[in-house]
Formats: sequence, C-alpha cells, structure tokens
Amino acid sequence: MNTEILKAALLGTDRHMPEISPGAPEIYAKIQAMPTSKEDRFLKMAFVSLLYEEAGTKPVVIDSHLPECPPEAQAIVTGQLASLLQSALKDQDDVLFAFLVFRIVQRNEVIQPQLVPTILDKALESKHDRQNLTGICGTTGQWLCGLNPRWKALRDGTAEDENVWETGSTEARKAFLSALRKKDPSAAIVLLETTLSQENAGNRLALLQLLNCGLSLSDETFLQKLTTDKSQKVRETAIGMLRQIQGSAINRQHREWLLRMIEVREERHLLVMKKKKVIIAEDVTPDESIFKTGIEKVSTEKGVQDHVFIAGQLLSAIDPVALSNSLNINDQELIALFLEHPAAKALLPFLTSAAVHFKCKSWALALLHRGDARDIGLLDALAPSERLPFYLQFLNGNAANLFAYLLDDAYSLLPDRLAEQLLDHLSKFPYHITQATYQRLALQLPYSIMPVLKKYTDDPRQDYQLRYFKNQASEMMRMVELRKNIA
Repeated sequence: MNTEILKAALLGTDRHMPEISPGAPEIYAKIQAMPTSKEDRFLKMAFVSLLYEEAGTKPVVIDSHLPECPPEAQAIVTGQLASLLQSALKDQDDVLFAFLVFRIVQRNEVIQPQLVPTILDKALESKHDRQNLTGICGTTGQWLCGLNPRWKALRDGTAEDENVWETGSTEARKAFLSALRKKDPSAAIVLLETTLSQENAGNRLALLQLLNCGLSLSDETFLQKLTTDKSQKVRETAIGMLRQIQGSAINRQHREWLLRMIEVREERHLLVMKKKKVIIAEDVTPDESIFKTGIEKVSTEKGVQDHVFIAGQLLSAIDPVALSNSLNINDQELIALFLEHPAAKALLPFLTSAAVHFKCKSWALALLHRGDARDIGLLDALAPSERLPFYLQFLNGNAANLFAYLLDDAYSLLPDRLAEQLLDHLSKFPYHITQATYQRLALQLPYSIMPVLKKYTDDPRQDYQLRYFKNQASEMMRMVELRKNIA
C-alpha cells in the first residue's frame, strides 16, 4: 500500500486514488467505502499505513519445529564465580576471564544458558581456547551449535578443518599444520609435499618453520629437496633444520669435521699432575662443501678467530652426549673443559645452543652456574624442582621472558621465596612488565604473599615509580584474594 499512497500523493487524488491489493489489511477496504471526500479517505489510508510502519507487521508463520534442548548433565555455575564471569565479559577483562574459564573447567561445571551465545562467539575467535570454551557451554552449547550454521564447526570439531587447508587464512592454515605435525608428523610432511610448491616464498618459509616441532630423520628427504628452493631464506632454513637432525647427511658431515678440529688432550701440569684440555686445531679447515651448508667461513664476531668460530658453529648442531662419547669423555667433563678453554667466551653461544636444543642437563647446569646465562630455554633441560635457584639470573636480561616462562596455563602457585624476589625486583623496576602481566602474575601468587604486598601498598614514599608499583600491588592483592575465594 505504501507505493500506492506515494503515487496518489504525487499525482493528486483527482488523478489517482490508492488501489487496494488483495493481500492488504481489511481496514483499507473499509476506508475506501466511507462516504467522505477523496482527500479524507486518502489521509486516513496514509495515517493507517504510518501506524502499520510504526507497529510492525504480522509475524511470519514458519511451519517447523525446533528440537527441544536436552537437560544439562553437569552442574551450572552459580554464586560468586557466575557473577565474576559476567563482570569479566562486560568489562572485557581477558586475564580474569581466562582464569574463570579455567576454574569452571576444573570444577566440571557449565555456564548459565544466557551466556552461551557470547561464549560460543568467543570460541570461534580463539582456536587456542576453543575446547575449554565450548566445553563450559555444555549441552546448551551443543544444542545451539546444531541450530546455527556459524557454530556448526564448534560442535563437529573437525568440520572446519575439512577445507581449512584449501580455503582458510594463512594463520588458520598454520594452526592446522601445527596441530597435524604434533598429532601425525609424517602426515604433515605428506601434506606439505603436495602443496608447498604452490605457495609464495613467505608462506613456504612460515609453513616450513612449523616442522621444527618433532624434527626427525624421517624428514630428511623432504628437507633435502628444499635446499634448492628458489627462496634463499627457505634454502637456509631447510639446511639449518638438516644440521639439527642427528644422523642426517649434513649432520654427519658436520660431526666428522668437528671431530677433526677438536680433541681432548691430556697434558702434564706442575710436572707431576696430568690435566685434560680441549684443543681446537688452527690448521684444520673444513673443505668448501661445509660452507655451503650454512657454516660461515670467516668470523663475524670481533676478536674471535676463524677456526674457533667454525668449530663453534659445528658444535651447536651436535648432541653433547654423542660428542662426549666420540671423544671418550663424559659430558660433564667435556663442558667443564670447554668453559676452561681460552676461547670459552666466544664458544658460549654455541654451547648454549647445543644444550638448549638437545636438553642436555649437565651442560645446562654448567652454563647456568656461571650466572650469566641469557637463554631461558636452558631451564627446560632441568626438572621443575631444579630450576628455582636459576630464575633470578634472567630478570635483568629480559624480565618479560622470565614471566612468560613462569606463568603457565595451570596457574601453578609460585614458591613463596621466588614470589618475594620477583616482587622485590618489580618494586625497583615496575615498568619491566605490562599491567596485564601484573594481573596474570597475581593469579599465581600464594596467599601467604599478602603481607608482603600490603607492605608495598603502605609504603609512604611517593616517587613516581613506587607509586605506580603500589597501584599494581593493590590490584594484585585483589586478584590474590579473588583466587582464594573461588578456589
């Protein structure tokens, strides 16, 4: 009717009166039958049309039946935890939200039904947290996923992955390959073999780097083909990976030349005593084929001799235990001899690289005991209980790296002494970490740390750095209390 009314308004009622269509409401026919002037009837029709616009239309009748949502099998979260979850969503407090999800999963509970759509949308955005987020949506979430095509992948789990390799974004494809590599390393190689040549150089490099997880001798054939890739970065990365694979042709070649360049020699000391030394031969230079495998021939470090630099590069790709066996010495003795070598400072980065890559405990301990370690990956070679004495040496180098290492997905409480030491450092250097990291740290502080935090908040000094830290300490107290109350 709107079109007819507009036409009559433009042409005038003498030339055109609105025609009533068969589906129009009955009231228009009643107005048309009224014994009044054309203008009066037109205005009444226009007014009725306006009322219909403001009031809406009759609902569409859909002849279908939605399946009823089954009852929840798990308990629905209530009380303070439920209230905090709603607040975290409203305030977009991602740190608190992640912790609350962790707690709900721990308690084997599910969220309130009215929050399910919001959480399902979050699950679509975050593949890393998807399993936990869909899990806390419970039966209601599964029911809604069956009704909304956008959430279908959340219910099926693998539905999204069926075509992600062909049609997904770069990040989605990387996530897919990374997950496949962890689950089935050989399947990831097969997938890359069939499609890598079709990728641009940047994508080839990004996808190739994901193979570092689970690298093994079975990858050698595939990586060997990439040593002739058109992209220099792809070639260098493939060669670097082949160097790290124990038993690969390149790795064997490096090991053979390293054993020609170094030896453990026993020399007389103080006339009567004999002492072992590591000797790096100056007159042994690998042939040119070695320098085509990523080894640099000339030292790039000031004051470091070429032969030491070459030996160090070879050393970084050899398993310390295997090297020790080849030199007929145990690995503890060998690292001690390397650290006593006149060129020990120049060798440190290479010794560290080998200790980290092969998780060699004896080498890691020796390097950590020096007190100047910079690669926090050395801690991975130790059992968790053995790491405590070494954490603080990483604070001054890059505090953010240490906190990223300490703050885990299980929200493990930090030992009291370590917590105090971290707070002491932050009170002096409060800008070493972000505000979000302060919140995250608070969720792993033991409740016994509360008096220490209160000491900082009550400090009467007013210098700007301490004022900032006092504000953070106050917020941490709130978070520590919160964790205790929802345990």
